[in-house]
Amino acid sequence: MNYTNIIVNTQDYVTTITLNRPPTNSINLGIREELDHAITALEQSPDTRAIIITGAGEKGFCAGMDVSDIANINKGPNGNDIFNHIERLPKPVIAAINGYALGGGCELALVCHFRLIGDSARTIMGLPEVNLGITPGWGGIQRLPRVVGKSKALEMILFSKRLQPQEALAAGLVDRVVPAADLMKEATALAVTLSKRPPLAVRAVLEGMHVGMEKGLQEGLRVDREWSSKLGQSKDAMEGMTAFFEKREPLFKGE
Repeated sequence: MNYTNIIVNTQDYVTTITLNRPPTNSINLGIREELDHAITALEQSPDTRAIIITGAGEKGFCAGMDVSDIANINKGPNGNDIFNHIERLPKPVIAAINGYALGGGCELALVCHFRLIGDSARTIMGLPEVNLGITPGWGGIQRLPRVVGKSKALEMILFSKRLQPQEALAAGLVDRVVPAADLMKEATALAVTLSKRPPLAVRAVLEGMHVGMEKGLQEGLRVDREWSSKLGQSKDAMEGMTAFFEKREPLFKGE
């Protein structure tokens, strides 16, 4: 598939997906179609072990749904399905928030496993839909309280409160605030580090944690036990043990 609304670049097992509709990179039918295709392909790709999602330009990570494209809202892949897929990916996903992350853009950041934000006055996060008499439609009502707590989530959503980078960090909405000029460097460094971790073990952690949080402790423990048995027989586990005794860095292959 030829992408026009996103840019996909892979290097050293790290794939960067850039929403490419500056200045605000709002989500239209084209982004939904292309993002759905890219995520599906990257999930299966042996050349990708970590993913970064960011926005083109310096103004917007993603300002949410493109209201001028409302006629196409029920066409193509559903936003909830795409975001659910990202959240459940067996590979870590990092949001590099380089500008407005509002509405659907904030919801996109919420489904990523890690969130880094550039320290800039123009970089804000929030779910302001109630200002328009509507509500967040792509998972924000459910995911935000799991990240920042119920009271903070209610404050943000009901009052359409927008958080600056340091406020987002204090609320637990992001993991790290970095200088805006260093955002992609920091995100890439994190992704490279993650890409060197054993892929099967990373998948086991992501899947087990997601299942446990969605379906409860016992179901999560069941998944953990299954993965523990699989991992014990893997080549990566043998490589990890061998490298430990040989006092060298392990070279994991995801086998």
